[in-house]
Amino acid sequence: MSFLTKTHSPDYFSNLTTAKYRVCEEFSRIVFNSKGIWLEDYLNSAIPLFMLQLILSFFLSRLIYYVLRPLKQPKFVCNVLTGIILGTSVMGRNEKMMNLVFQPKNMMVNNTISSMSGLYFIFINSLKMDKSRLLQTVKSSWHVGLITFVVPWAFSIYVFYQVQGNIPGIVGGSFPAYLLALSARSYIAVIANALGELDLLSSELGQIAISSATVHELIGWLLTCVALLMQGPNQGSNGQKEGILTVLSLFAFILFLLFVIRPLILRVIRKNSDGKPVNGNYISALLAPLITGALSDVLGQTFFPGALLMGLIIPAGPPLGSVLVEKCELILSEILLPFLYIRTGQLTNVYSITNHEAFGYFHMTLATGYAGKVAGSLLCMLFFKISHRNAFLLAFILNIKGVLELMISARFKTFQYMDEPIYTAFVLSNVLVSAIMAPLIQIFSELQTRLKRSESTEICTRTVQATPIVSQLRVLCCIHCEDNVPGILTLLNAMNVTENGPIGSYPVHLTELIGRSMPLLEPYETKNIRLMRDSTDRIMKALSKYSKSFNFSVTIQPFRIISPYKIMHDFICKLERDESISLIILPFPESLEILGKTASLRSLIMGVEEQSPCTVGIFVDRCPPRYSCSTELPFKVAVFFFGGVDDREALALVMRMSGNPGVKITIFRIHLTGGLQEHNIEKILDDYLVKEFRAKNICNPGVEYREIEANVSVQVLDTIRSVENKYDLVVVGKRRGPKSRLDEEMNPWVDHKELGVIGDMLASSDFGGGFMSVLVMHCLGSIDRSMRISDNFQGIDQVAENRDSESLLKKFRFSVSVFSELYVRT
Repeated sequence: MSFLTKTHSPDYFSNLTTAKYRVCEEFSRIVFNSKGIWLEDYLNSAIPLFMLQLILSFFLSRLIYYVLRPLKQPKFVCNVLTGIILGTSVMGRNEKMMNLVFQPKNMMVNNTISSMSGLYFIFINSLKMDKSRLLQTVKSSWHVGLITFVVPWAFSIYVFYQVQGNIPGIVGGSFPAYLLALSARSYIAVIANALGELDLLSSELGQIAISSATVHELIGWLLTCVALLMQGPNQGSNGQKEGILTVLSLFAFILFLLFVIRPLILRVIRKNSDGKPVNGNYISALLAPLITGALSDVLGQTFFPGALLMGLIIPAGPPLGSVLVEKCELILSEILLPFLYIRTGQLTNVYSITNHEAFGYFHMTLATGYAGKVAGSLLCMLFFKISHRNAFLLAFILNIKGVLELMISARFKTFQYMDEPIYTAFVLSNVLVSAIMAPLIQIFSELQTRLKRSESTEICTRTVQATPIVSQLRVLCCIHCEDNVPGILTLLNAMNVTENGPIGSYPVHLTELIGRSMPLLEPYETKNIRLMRDSTDRIMKALSKYSKSFNFSVTIQPFRIISPYKIMHDFICKLERDESISLIILPFPESLEILGKTASLRSLIMGVEEQSPCTVGIFVDRCPPRYSCSTELPFKVAVFFFGGVDDREALALVMRMSGNPGVKITIFRIHLTGGLQEHNIEKILDDYLVKEFRAKNICNPGVEYREIEANVSVQVLDTIRSVENKYDLVVVGKRRGPKSRLDEEMNPWVDHKELGVIGDMLASSDFGGGFMSVLVMHCLGSIDRSMRISDNFQGIDQVAENRDSESLLKKFRFSVSVFSELYVRT
């Protein structure tokens, strides 16, 4: 079978990629498998040629990304440049090379894969959308999304119709308005992908941008429906009657998906209510977007609505949505999408731009729309109290382009709504604006992050020491899986929960973002506890029962965070600031359920330690759960107190436990002498807190105090080894104060930097037979303040020696130490 058409254009390769011209090729002569390099031309077969094109695209895109990464260029720009290099603009200038690598008979395979990549791209990104929050998001930020769409669209339409006579190559009627709407519109999938690459998904600005893109999507689909009713169905329509039939059949198709297919999907999900991945038999749902896409195409639409609707009716996240995303995403990004970029490069011909005046006017029209985004964001700043920095960043984010713009514009060119020069100008404009906006976003957002961090470390006062014993201690308990719950409850139970000293517990279930496009931080609805649908419900039910057992002296305010691990610390720190948390408890990753995520969870711990302005406790849970403590079977706690702000936080926490009659406490105060002694100001603060602790527990038989002197590190290690298998919990500070010699000497042998020197030794599986829990306390802001005070004292020492006023220096030290301690405690 052959397709016989007339070819009039001299550009052979350009004709190959247009709808107007087709190439004569006998289908029976297309060879898919090769007989080997020795028997025939190896590249004369479709499959070897397909693999060669994929390899070229892969390595060239990685090379361009490596070269442009110092310029902070996104992957989208690198991939499009790869397609342009492999297309008519660069490689296409060499006819021999193009006939070798991109043979005409292979274009049918390439275009089919390109269309499939577009179909699955829409399906995966619509599947990732959190449908339960869609209407809520639109309700909260519809005004921002509406303004940032209408203003640039109106600006660009006005400019276009002023210079329309100078821009040939675009059909008339309502199409220019629709094309400019495409330029003014932002897509959720594109924005979420760009924010994930820029590490801004967890930011407040990122959430506003995604909300605005959601409004843009709804406006875009509304415009599509209007255009469908005005113009009828696809090419070959006979009139309005067929258009109405197309709309009605599509509406019936939507009802079928909602009321027949979706209940079946929910039934499959209910069978896997434990949150684990679904049975492998259900992975056949990967064929669903192909089926629905084909049906929507049969009904007179493209395959886009079918793939979109199929993604929308499947709930995001586990058990089904996450599995589908995991199975599809790698193949989509590394195998299918490269052919979409190759096809974009084939349709883009830089040398077709000969009318430079029209090129300039068209770019001026598009640039007006980009500037309109900035103007719309500034209007939001005036009316909705958005800072000017965030207004500009929001405009930059919404101006980023992606795959969907390429797919839709390629369809416009295929149906000849625009000619080759206009299409080329549109693609180059998308690449240029993304290449400019991405570095600007990174530069300004990093500056803003540094400013916030510097402010947060200066005002850090929310610590365990600063919380009076008779007031509520607010604890943020991070939970990865159900195995963390018994240890967290045991630790809370040891903190002497009473009516005069209540605990405000903020449990938060941390879940990795899989199968979703947007991260999530939201309060947990307690009404879901009865449903017991997944592990979150079971975790919160256990904590709720624990709260009721203490007559609500322990208040529970549960949350859940769904986010990539690399930015999850931002959500934790945001929740800590919003709820005025004094202590964050993070479980150290040792559970079998999360064993494969150890590296990610350790980076999460270090991120919280670096950014949290309150005290952080890293909990290594190994002791059997103890939900109640008694004098007959006490919960034994040991504290190694060397000195420094972290150790003072550990002692302040144990001071709360000392009021619990079922807890037996032993304090080991180790005096470091010789070359290991610390700075004098730290010793003054340490002595003050130790005297307060001893005075409070002078008649408490459950508290034992020991003092030990050590002048070498070996004596310190021997003291620590003496507590093996004698205690249920050991509490220790991460660092021993500023410029600690002990930490410097032992640091090279530390395996887990986030636990510190002593914490790493205690948490070793060889220590205590792995049956002793460890709590490592760390306070970032206070230790930075102590280091500044210490540095100031060094300068004062030097002045005192020069002026021979040592007595004045001692008085000044004492007054500053008292002031510092009062500042911390109030």
